[in-house]
Amino acid sequence: MSKIENKSYNDMILDIEPESRTVKACWSRIGNVDLDNDIIVAEAFTKTIKERGPKGKNMIWSLVDHKADMAHTLGKPKELYIEGDMLVAVTDLIETECGEDAIKLYEAGLINQHSIGFSTLKSDVNQKTGVRTITELKLYEGSAVLWGANPETPTLGFKGEFKETKENLSIRLENLIKAFRGGTFTDDTFALMEIQIKQIQAELLSLEITETITQSEPSIEPTPEVEEKNNEEVLKAIKQFNNLFKK
Repeated sequence: MSKIENKSYNDMILDIEPESRTVKACWSRIGNVDLDNDIIVAEAFTKTIKERGPKGKNMIWSLVDHKADMAHTLGKPKELYIEGDMLVAVTDLIETECGEDAIKLYEAGLINQHSIGFSTLKSDVNQKTGVRTITELKLYEGSAVLWGANPETPTLGFKGEFKETKENLSIRLENLIKAFRGGTFTDDTFALMEIQIKQIQAELLSLEITETITQSEPSIEPTPEVEEKNNEEVLKAIKQFNNLFKK
């Protein structure tokens, strides 16, 4: 079951052109072990850039803090390519309040990190070192962020921003899936909805793991009725999700 992941990298703003509102930045470092004990190889990006990048379906977004909504949208990269050990994105920031704030923050040197949101499709784990090598992924977006998972790149790191209950997340997920199935939105909106669905699924899975650990404490273990109801809601939503986004 694939889930959305995020990785961040620091101090890699390659170029800024304020007049054209163009930002060239390193979205991801390639070939080094990051703080999550992962390595992403260059070939991991080949297929996703070709299919989803600027020369493909153009479904990859430039966002702020991995927030997949209109208020945090900076645009889409017009160029996306591998250069040395970097995934480089060139984006013309849109003329919105978010875009205007972002270009000023870039100029002031206050945004110096970027992060990618992606699903891992193929990977191998070294049993001796525990290092996971990611060999293929599906790239959804690159974000301007404050903190990063990879100390050698600008902004790749975001996990568990949602602080809602499992029940509320399940309801949100079901509503998004219903809208996704029956809606007549633009392709851009569908792409943003897909990112949101992926993020909620990841948080639901995280909550499941946390709850399993917590339930080892008898004093705070939920009643069987509540536990069964919540588990049914999560499983139902995740099954619906997986039917939508099979590779």
